[in-house]
Amino acid sequence: MVGVVAVALLFVAVPQVETRAEPENILRVPGDFTTIQDAIDAAFDGDTVVIPDGTYTGEGNKNLDFGGKTIHLKSQNGLYRCIIDCEGSGCGFYFHKGETSESIVEGFTIRNGGEVENGGGICCRKSSPTILNCTIMSNSAENNGGGIYCHSADPAIINCL
Repeated sequence: MVGVVAVALLFVAVPQVETRAEPENILRVPGDFTTIQDAIDAAFDGDTVVIPDGTYTGEGNKNLDFGGKTIHLKSQNGLYRCIIDCEGSGCGFYFHKGETSESIVEGFTIRNGGEVENGGGICCRKSSPTILNCTIMSNSAENNGGGIYCHSADPAIINCL
């Protein structure tokens, strides 16, 4: 009988694991944060950052760095309505901290990146993010990859121009 009680307690002590279909948290720019980078910095793994229609320029809206996080950064209404404009200085996105396919950029036009050594639009070093439904245009770099530069990286580039 003692063995039966021990087994019953073992089943009671096992915690139930819940799964979620929705992201942990949805952060919004400019609603919750002033810049895209501010929202990325505040996000935790599994969070989604939603960016409404508009053209985003200036500090905090270019050279965007996920910092190794597995977050989903997406435009609210697609690439024709949500633009990262680097204004000829800097890049759109800089992945360099081991980001994986779970680090997702979706639905942006990334344009006018420049005055960088490599990767005017997107620079991937030792990272493999997912770039989905984006247009990368009118970017330049001094050495390599005006649009996208990859070094020791294997990003998934899906349905992009």
